[in-house]
Amino acid sequence: MTVRLSVIIPAYDNASQLDVTLGSLTRQTLPAGEFEVIVCDDGSPAPLAPVADKYADRLTIACVRAEQNRGRSANRNAGAAAARADVLVFLDSDTVAHPDLLGLHAGFHAGRGGRPGVLLGRRFDIDWAGVDALRRGEPLTAAMLDGYRGDPRDVNVVLPQHRADFQRAPWLLGFSHNVSMDRATFAAVGGFDEAMVRWGLEDTELFYRVFHHHGGAPEVFALSDDAVAYHLPHYRPTRALLATLDNIGYVTRKHRCWDFEAMHSPGTLGEILGRVRLYGDAIAACRRLGLGRPAGDEDLASTRTLAIGFGVAGLALGEGSHTFDHAAEPSPTNWHLLGLMLQHFKTGQFERIVNIDLWRFMMPEDLNLFVTKGLMKADRIDLVATDGGPDPATLLPLPFVADLGYVAELLGSHFKVATAVCGGRTVLSVR
Repeated sequence: MTVRLSVIIPAYDNASQLDVTLGSLTRQTLPAGEFEVIVCDDGSPAPLAPVADKYADRLTIACVRAEQNRGRSANRNAGAAAARADVLVFLDSDTVAHPDLLGLHAGFHAGRGGRPGVLLGRRFDIDWAGVDALRRGEPLTAAMLDGYRGDPRDVNVVLPQHRADFQRAPWLLGFSHNVSMDRATFAAVGGFDEAMVRWGLEDTELFYRVFHHHGGAPEVFALSDDAVAYHLPHYRPTRALLATLDNIGYVTRKHRCWDFEAMHSPGTLGEILGRVRLYGDAIAACRRLGLGRPAGDEDLASTRTLAIGFGVAGLALGEGSHTFDHAAEPSPTNWHLLGLMLQHFKTGQFERIVNIDLWRFMMPEDLNLFVTKGLMKADRIDLVATDGGPDPATLLPLPFVADLGYVAELLGSHFKVATAVCGGRTVLSVR
């Protein structure tokens, strides 16, 4: 038989959980000859090859071992490098496969006729009764899989608008515990980023690159309700969770773009999905309406400024200035952000932050965030509004500020706000 899938299982020092996961792969409805299993042992103190060898009579299985722990990204990449199939399935070593799981992954990719694709499967976070059943090789009952033991992502896609939002930012739900993708795409984007050696976000970051590699095409990613696996409970030290902060800092330096920036917006993952869609459409609307453009009479040549808008990179700005110019190519001094992510600047780095019209498309809580963070980085924020803007009702569901007086009043109870009108623009200066 042709090997259709390479199932890559990264593991470290968890032989008992790996044993349950491998046992579930012997009960697949997809014939065993149509997939291979690659266990990636990331330098476990006690090698995991003996666990894999137990299944050599029932599975096409190999163990790839690193003598030193290199981290989750390098470990998965090592498994992918050893894979023979055109489709890679990433399954965590504490994630037990439903009997139909591999068949559903194989069917998804076969149905695409060679076109690239990513299938995100579901994961039930089971507890003690479920573990007992799985360790005995028994099926789980409905009571073991009720609403309290579902996929943690379910709440983020339960509403119709969030299902639509998924197509605009599927990478936000791109968890690697149960996912498949074509090997050509994995190779084209360079696999997991091996600079990320600690826990968290290495899968989100990979699928962010996959999404943009394919030009944001919505049909590349699919979220399956039927491709199910079961997550075994395990102990995770607090230090491992805190390590995610290191990865957050790394990926936000690597991807200085508005869609990744949306992760810094307050709210649930579902709400962040919505932010990506809304802000992508807002930037397009701002460009279409001719908003966000400097008037040409700005006197900033001697001022350290963070300027945000369209065409602001062409302004004469003081030494040490920076821009978020969405009409210019990204560069070390020009990022495609909105202003929610300012932690890469030092306290007091700028004298002024000038945001031309893009601030008007921020959700209220994000505008609050921008002002609060901005006044840590600059002495003053100028919220510039081009006169004669559109009726907000015509832009819905996009947010858009037309009542500048209301914003001045809202901010004025917490900051010093001065309003000036000149040259067809209104400027709210916040200190």
